[in-house]
Amino acid sequence: MTLGEIDRLLKHIEGDSGLQEPAPMLMRAHPVPWMKTDSSPDLRPSDDRCDQEPLTPQEQEELLRPKHMSESYTSFDLPLASDPKLYDRYVNTSGGFRDPTDATDLDSLAGAVSYRHCLPPDVFDGPSAAEGFHHAAKRAGLYLATASADRLDMFGRLNHENVRDLKFSGFVTWTGTSSMEVFVKMEGTRPSEPGKSETLMLGRFAMVCRDAVTHKARRVPPLIVETPEEKLLWDFGQEHKDSRTAFSQSALDKKPPSKEEAAELHQLMIDVQKNNKELNGEKIVQMRDTEIQSVQLMFPQDRNLHGKVFGGILMRMAFELCFTNAAIFAHEPMHFLSLDQITFRLPVPIGAVLRLTSKVIKTTQPLDEPDGEARAHIRVRAEVEEVETGLRRETNTFYFTMAKNDRKPIGRTVVPNTYTEAMEYLEGDRRLDIGEQVRRLYRAGGLEGK
Repeated sequence: MTLGEIDRLLKHIEGDSGLQEPAPMLMRAHPVPWMKTDSSPDLRPSDDRCDQEPLTPQEQEELLRPKHMSESYTSFDLPLASDPKLYDRYVNTSGGFRDPTDATDLDSLAGAVSYRHCLPPDVFDGPSAAEGFHHAAKRAGLYLATASADRLDMFGRLNHENVRDLKFSGFVTWTGTSSMEVFVKMEGTRPSEPGKSETLMLGRFAMVCRDAVTHKARRVPPLIVETPEEKLLWDFGQEHKDSRTAFSQSALDKKPPSKEEAAELHQLMIDVQKNNKELNGEKIVQMRDTEIQSVQLMFPQDRNLHGKVFGGILMRMAFELCFTNAAIFAHEPMHFLSLDQITFRLPVPIGAVLRLTSKVIKTTQPLDEPDGEARAHIRVRAEVEEVETGLRRETNTFYFTMAKNDRKPIGRTVVPNTYTEAMEYLEGDRRLDIGEQVRRLYRAGGLEGK
């Protein structure tokens, strides 16, 4: 199934939802009355179920009522082209977008979709939707968390010459016992062409449901899969889950490289030994010399509903360091192409120190084909450090693919110098190959380059 076909299926579900207005985005922390001069913030997630009216048997049954994909459909608008002041909040120094993935809003969207799937529909209606949402989540005694952002692929350019009014939308396409997959889409409309939208990004998030007290897995409502469109999306979600498992099982920290990969590394080392200055006409740069870091204390303004740092904030910070690293490496800004699967292993507490380390792990030369710009694959590792103890733990690792803005070579190529770096080099090579396969599918659907 091409991604062009996927785009058609997403539009079909949107039509079934009957949603006429953008849905509320309610994933950020609810205002709490602790901002006083004589008290310090208590940022721990609170269990308010003891203060809530218990659920009736009918309400408990409603929580697990099977639902159609269209019932979780959620959307919001970002009118960048129509609102210069809003655009000014997103622009970067080169006239592009500070975060073209809009990671904070995408993570909010995935969360809102998940809660819409797991909570009664009437809590989202009316002027008090925010209050209804928080009240229902507390009464139900559950919370939803982002397990992973499985993939984000950009299929259009966003810069000062190509500003669009953006619409973000998503819904649940697959459910397990306590997990679900959320498909998200970003589309753009030019003010001069109202009603004519273009798909600019597609992505997938894996969400998990947990009990608010025990933090153990909590059942989610199953999906009703009846129409041909629903069956195709369900099958695609199941296929993606299976491929994600297979990719994890063949990871280089579990299995050695293949014969072909070992031969590629061997030839690379021979070529570098012959000429340690240039490789294929590009200057050789040692991988370790591309590493940069950022360190930041996490503040209460970045907390989510559960008193931890919002996942979208982490994604945005990681991208900004990646963007900086790519610009330093290429001696010019590069544009975002894709974000590979990231798993949120540990939550980041408010008040902890977040240490991000970015490194260029693989580069390519331009190709004579559509979307054939030279690329740099960049890994960003996130570690959280507790101020009181100094304990440092890895929370997640991000893999970004950045591309040149023209068809010229980057002029520099990265090479590994240790076995660990060699494995990182191969990891980048694998992820670049997967990304190219995805984009070829999309081009087969006839939507690439719009």
